[in-house]
Amino acid sequence: MTPFARALVLFVAIAVLMASASLPVAPALQQNKDKKDQPAAVGTIEVYQAKDGWRFRVKSSDGKTLAIATSGQPTKEDCLKIVETLKTTIPQAKVSEIPSEKEKEKDKDKSKEKDKAK
Repeated sequence: MTPFARALVLFVAIAVLMASASLPVAPALQQNKDKKDQPAAVGTIEVYQAKDGWRFRVKSSDGKTLAIATSGQPTKEDCLKIVETLKTTIPQAKVSEIPSEKEKEKDKDKSKEKDKAK
């Protein structure tokens, strides 16, 4: 898998996590709803030079790192191209859940039980 593809997959996975975390909150838990004058907090994407080349990291509005590039790029321009591609890809990305090994085993056991019942 190319470094670009790995970075894309990582960025998409982080976007999925961020999207699932923004589920609606119960009305009783909402605070400061009438403060519409405040701008929404926005995270940042930092591009920096590491030992193996140029990398990026996605940070939340409170400064926590959400995602990092899996490999360095030879030039800053290459890294910026990846970031731009990710910015256009993520809003259109579909969520797909990959079952864990335990879930796969449970599904196999259930199908075996159904076959025995027939």
